Amino acid sequence: MSVEIIRIIRELTDTGKSTRKPHSYLCMDADYNCRVWEPNTDIWESEDSVCILVELAGVQKEDITVKIKNSKIFISGQRKEKRPDQQIRFHQLEINYGAFLKIIRLPETLEHNEIVAKFQSGFLLVEISKVGKVVEIPIVMDLNDL
Repeated sequence: MSVEIIRIIRELTDTGKSTRKPHSYLCMDADYNCRVWEPNTDIWESEDSVCILVELAGVQKEDITVKIKNSKIFISGQRKEKRPDQQIRFHQLEINYGAFLKIIRLPETLEHNEIVAKFQSGFLLVEISKVGKVVEIPIVMDLNDL
């Protein structure tokens, strides 16, 4: 990269304010047209469970939400930007800030199984049991039939 290009980049970014625009990523679900970043994710399977590990360095536990709807798991939240109040010069900008969303399709057989989410050291681990539990549905008498 030539020195002139580096000088132009510095001039554009040395204001101390963010000049970055959010990236537009295509989510896995057409119902969600989102302008968010997508965290790195590892997914693996054992005999007993399916595990989803999401890299969320710098994100606070209270800023993370995990939901399931229509056989999809939605992991969303926000990484808040922390910058000094003084004027600074950027040399490299690679860390994504702002809202994030990761949508992962689940097999229908897993949707109603036990799910546990743990957050530690910047990683969110979502563990979904593959062991389906039998749920007994109580039968109540309709008092109108008596």
